[in-house]
Amino acid sequence: MTKVVVGAADQGLVMELRSVLAEIEGADILSYEESSHELSLAVARLKPDVVIIHDALGPQSAPEVVREIVFRSPTTGVMVVNTAMDAQGALLAMEAGAKGVVGYPLFFDDVLSRFEVARQWSERMTGLISGAVADTARDLGRHGRVTVFAGAKGGVGTTTIATHMAIDLQRKVKGSKVCLIDLDLLAGDVSGIIEARQRVSIADVAKVAEDLSPATILDALVRHESGISLLLAPVQVQESEYVTASAVRAILGLLRQEFDVILVDGGSHATPAQAAAVEVADAVVVVVTPDVLAMRAFRRNVSTWESLGVRSEQELHVVVNRVSRDDALHFDALSKLTSASVVSTRLPTALRSLERGVNARNPDEVREATWWSALERIGAEVGVSGPAAVPTVAPVKRRGGRRAKVEAGQITVETVALVPVVVLICLMVWQVALTALAFVWNGHAANAATRAQSIGEDPLEAARDAIPDSMRDSVHVTVLSDGSVRVSTDIPVMCPGCAALPGDISQTNDVVEEP
Repeated sequence: MTKVVVGAADQGLVMELRSVLAEIEGADILSYEESSHELSLAVARLKPDVVIIHDALGPQSAPEVVREIVFRSPTTGVMVVNTAMDAQGALLAMEAGAKGVVGYPLFFDDVLSRFEVARQWSERMTGLISGAVADTARDLGRHGRVTVFAGAKGGVGTTTIATHMAIDLQRKVKGSKVCLIDLDLLAGDVSGIIEARQRVSIADVAKVAEDLSPATILDALVRHESGISLLLAPVQVQESEYVTASAVRAILGLLRQEFDVILVDGGSHATPAQAAAVEVADAVVVVVTPDVLAMRAFRRNVSTWESLGVRSEQELHVVVNRVSRDDALHFDALSKLTSASVVSTRLPTALRSLERGVNARNPDEVREATWWSALERIGAEVGVSGPAAVPTVAPVKRRGGRRAKVEAGQITVETVALVPVVVLICLMVWQVALTALAFVWNGHAANAATRAQSIGEDPLEAARDAIPDSMRDSVHVTVLSDGSVRVSTDIPVMCPGCAALPGDISQTNDVVEEP
């Protein structure tokens, strides 16, 4: 049997889907959900093989719901019913990971063909994961951390930083398993910085992504003399077309189970493969140089990622390379140009000292201790091998104890003065969250009241049963003359049941009579 969960608030569409799926052999509908939140909970609880989503489900958009389900349940095949007949929406849903989009009105042959694709995907992924567990004796508790290094533009030093950091981590953390992936498919140059004999590439692995196993990936890795493992970019650029977004997700998912740390050189071009790595990574580090061209390119890449919904600017780390006194943009000014976290450790201009190691294809030829210590601090701050470490600052000896005491007292006074501001901000954030929660519960109450009205039960009692006890008295249900149901709820202040803001939240639903 194929377990199916349907996410649709339109009762007419639900009845049509129920009728069509009843004719598909082996389709077993476990649940019908009327919001994206309820659908996510049902998928986590029931672990279905196929999920069918109405593009107007809400409150999240269909691509967002698809992306969340694919990320949290990789063995589930997702279908989208496109009643809006929106080509752009259908494309975004497919890019998010949907295995099929069916138009409206529903035709049995269309639904059947998309359903079979989603069902076969679920069967392949289930077999892949169960086979990987059965065929390998690796540590099941291992969950490696993925960090993507992306350049704002070409030539900012992304490959050098990612490669040297991988080697330094392998050297200093004994027993760690480190993997470096060259995902710069158009101009990958990891093998140009370190001596590595390439037999296969990431493109060869991506060609068999649908039947991928840990053994396949491990056979494709190049073991470097430093101890790190390499998955290199293809030599022939035309082979890069095999490295799709879904292939990258599958590769990184299996590498997490084999390595403690996975570093990805994502290059400077916002390709689908790079976007997939950025989406699933634990941390994303963007390398920039302190100049206008680099910052413009950084803004362009961030806009692309945000438009695809893979990573927001606030989630990024920015490393500034080649810092000098003659920079057009001062290091301190860069933090005002972005909402991303600018790493406090800066990398100075060191072209001459790095040139020796690049020419010899041996990072050990770079003997400047400041370079390696800077990489170590950056790795700690962005959390390359775990939660970001807090840099320890050595105590500074000041001349004149009296001045030190005065400054310490000033810091204490400033801290006390900030306490009311911090408390006020926390209260405001809590109130915003409480208001948002009230909207959610009002939606649940409206759905419950609508269902009760459609089957002849008391809509008020159903609405009150659908929300917490502290909010029951604030629920009001009105059955309008056209048969629709309006449910309104007071907006609580600070805590449900204590007080309420003026005005209320209301939602009106049309009632579809049950047959």
